[in-house]
Amino acid sequence: MATTITMPKLGLTMNSGSVQEWKKKVGDSVKKGEILYVVATDKLTVDVESPADGILLDITVQNGEDAPVGGTIGYIGEAGEKIEKTAALTHEATHEAQTSTPLHTAPGVVNRAPGERIIASPKAKKLARDSGVDLAGVRGTGPGGRIIARDVENAKIAGRRGEVKASPVAAKMAAEAGIDLASIETDGKRVMKADVQAVLGAGEKGATKRLPITQMRRIICERMLNSVTTIPSVNYFVDIDMTELNALRASYNERLSSKKSAVKISVNDILMKFCAKLLLEYPMANASVEVTDGAPSAYILHDNVNIGFAVALPGGLIVPNVKDVQIKSLTQIAAERAELVEKARAGGLTSVQISGGTFTISNLGMFGMGFFTPIINAPEAAILGVSATIDKPIVRDGSVVVRPMSTFCMTADHRLLDGADAAAFLARFKELVENTDLFLL
Repeated sequence: MATTITMPKLGLTMNSGSVQEWKKKVGDSVKKGEILYVVATDKLTVDVESPADGILLDITVQNGEDAPVGGTIGYIGEAGEKIEKTAALTHEATHEAQTSTPLHTAPGVVNRAPGERIIASPKAKKLARDSGVDLAGVRGTGPGGRIIARDVENAKIAGRRGEVKASPVAAKMAAEAGIDLASIETDGKRVMKADVQAVLGAGEKGATKRLPITQMRRIICERMLNSVTTIPSVNYFVDIDMTELNALRASYNERLSSKKSAVKISVNDILMKFCAKLLLEYPMANASVEVTDGAPSAYILHDNVNIGFAVALPGGLIVPNVKDVQIKSLTQIAAERAELVEKARAGGLTSVQISGGTFTISNLGMFGMGFFTPIINAPEAAILGVSATIDKPIVRDGSVVVRPMSTFCMTADHRLLDGADAAAFLARFKELVENTDLFLL
């Protein structure tokens, strides 16, 4: 019996993934344990091993297409084996918007008897009405032959495409952008991704363009919306003199340089260490809210301090975290932070490295930001925003002096931290940064 290849769950919050690349093509032999395909999520790309020995009999989700966790993306079996495709879908796959039916699959011809009942989802019916697709001619691929939205999309593509040959990715891009494949000139050759991209970029000056949302951006949109609509957050600001912290950093780096160490301490590394100390002093700032049936039911207090830091990538932000910051030295934190940044930019982070965070630091100082209000990375209790350090005139002991000042903003979940608690945390943080010797007490 053929082995079903399914979309793996690579993280606690992962609901769907995108097949970035198949390493084998249909008809190739595969061995259990060898890399078979690459999955892209909102935060990382992962090489996935073959679950069995045999022949790759079918690929149902092509490169660039999405599938829900647990959804079928292909089959492995013996040469010539007939595939018995599973009729029932996984719990995740039953969600209409995440169906794993391949977009490029032709809908087929259905000869229904006059008056025969057509079973279709409400979303499929609406889509058919809006796009002028006759459901009587659409083959359903949902449970029991039910027509789902993706079937209607397939019918739309097939109707526009006619006899035009196109790669699955090109067909999907054209469909999402509303481009008729037949209008793309390729001298009779197959329409490829680059051909569609050329059309998207060739609009008249001032014309609008439609850019499909990537998997990463879609998940970022969902999580940020969930954060601002479900968490009663409050922003707290404080201006901090960075003189002592900058001196501390310079001193550490000078000593590391004299030892010919490759490690360099950043401002973020020191802030992580300070925050770890404070998060142990204020355990509710290192906690999360457990929600049952839509209502808060318990507070989860974390023993370890895992501090995330935002890394900007071409497609969006990713937040890896340094584990157990409370027991690590500055050099250990710096080395791990540098490694995580490198892996993030190379797309090599693991699910462990991007999950389990208990607090986040977001630093936009390198962009010259005077101040900003970061959004909480749920289910964490708070996030600390770090702005640019700017020389400003301030009053010290009755005299005006110039000091390197930075505005910090802590966004906190009011369910966990009342105003007085959040203010006390930030005041203590300011005290540590401006008097770094207190850290040793």
